[in-house]
Amino acid sequence: MVDHMTIAELDALESPLVEQPLFFVEAPGKPGPDPKLWPEEERQAAFVTYLARTSPKITVRAVRNEGRRGFKEQRQMKRTGLKPGTFDPVDPAQFAQKLQGVAQAQRGGRLLEALKAFNAPTQAPLLKELQTRRAEEVQPLDTVNAIAAHLGATDIRELAKRADIATIRYDVGLLAPSRRLMGDPCRPERPTPRQRLPKSCRNTGAAPAAPAALARFDPALPASATLQLLGAPDAWRAGFTGKGVTVAVVDTGVDLMHPDLAGSFRGGAGDWFDVHGEQPHPGDRHGHGSQITGLVTGTGASGQTLGVAPQAKWIAARIYNDRNVGRLSQLHRIMGWLLDPDGKPGTADAPQIVLNAWGLGDRPGQCDTEFERDLQWLRAAGMHVVFAAGNGGPMPDSSVSPANNAGALAVGALDGSGQLAMFSSRGSSACDARPYPDLLAPGELLQTTDRSAGTLAVTTRGTGTSFAAAVVAGELALLAQAHPDMPLAQREALLRGAEGDARPPLARALGLSVRSQP
Repeated sequence: MVDHMTIAELDALESPLVEQPLFFVEAPGKPGPDPKLWPEEERQAAFVTYLARTSPKITVRAVRNEGRRGFKEQRQMKRTGLKPGTFDPVDPAQFAQKLQGVAQAQRGGRLLEALKAFNAPTQAPLLKELQTRRAEEVQPLDTVNAIAAHLGATDIRELAKRADIATIRYDVGLLAPSRRLMGDPCRPERPTPRQRLPKSCRNTGAAPAAPAALARFDPALPASATLQLLGAPDAWRAGFTGKGVTVAVVDTGVDLMHPDLAGSFRGGAGDWFDVHGEQPHPGDRHGHGSQITGLVTGTGASGQTLGVAPQAKWIAARIYNDRNVGRLSQLHRIMGWLLDPDGKPGTADAPQIVLNAWGLGDRPGQCDTEFERDLQWLRAAGMHVVFAAGNGGPMPDSSVSPANNAGALAVGALDGSGQLAMFSSRGSSACDARPYPDLLAPGELLQTTDRSAGTLAVTTRGTGTSFAAAVVAGELALLAQAHPDMPLAQREALLRGAEGDARPPLARALGLSVRSQP
């Protein structure tokens, strides 16, 4: 569960806790993931100690600049291709209109450049204050006009008195998807704050050598059963393979050594982002990110084509560190990276599709808007933002955030009979009451890539809305190739299809005739 603390609640820090602590803490001599089981006195003591001595991160949200734009800001707008005096950076829809004439792959860099310029006046005084207080790990977050930093309890209370701070929130942790790891020391099932991984687990050396035999897309190879069901071979024969399209995978990483994945890595400057600074080269110690990537771009090293868009390229951001833990501020940094992967606004390197298989909290049916602004910026930059709808079914109204936020395309799972899978979240969005999920795709026992053993083409079968979301990301890659100038909403509508159209989903979306079978 992800909880937030407002400024008003800061005054209650020293009062007895009546709810579960805001973030995971480990009491001395009391290992275990469930602080609710501790006696109240121990919970309170552990919480205060954690707060005071380990200096939890906070996110300081600056109030946006409502003043008149000065000459400097107008000049900045000119440089980013915007008309001076007319742009309000807090309105993503307005920004999208201003960039209609800019190539999609360049919009993200232009947008991020403008956000940095407009955030600077409000962030500068706070950055100076944080420097004075000797805050650690200070990081501006441009997509939400915020600053993350390590601070102690006293400094947090003093900052809360500033009039130019809208909110203060604890930078709580997120755990990677659970997986049986069979004692692998590099992939702990239950990480603890003090756990250190062996040095051998760290990918800090030279970039790994590519597999000797990279699998390239071969239309003669058979397609997996899922791809046949979707009508992918007909799309490939028509020339729609995802060529020229980039999909960004925001998850546990991607295994660059897997022969089915190595050849489709875009491989440019900034195309791999480990927000933790632990792994300088693409890798995946968990496996989940490699699995969903295989359903998008997997080729034929295993003897059959696994990806819906086998000639698309992938780039990736790693949410979780070597202990399988990530933080909210780090995810905001990833959202900024998606807008401009190489950090050069003039280059055309933004992805067309962003695949997300993560969510906030463990309570389906809640609306958490922590990342709503980020998603709106990505969409304004011309990106489909695909999310797994969550595995909270069959409970009704079990939507999860950020998949239920405006700007996200939530994908639910179909079972083997083509019906909504029992585990798939459903109902209405807790944020805006729209039907949830937005799209459905196969999500049960899908053949895909797994974390490789050396350079072997290891495959597995995956079940869940993560895999359904990967299928839709691949379908959108084909549509982006077929209709590069089509609005996002129109492409997504094509996947929903028309009632009574018996053609496979891809043939229907691409307007193809299905090849008659012998």
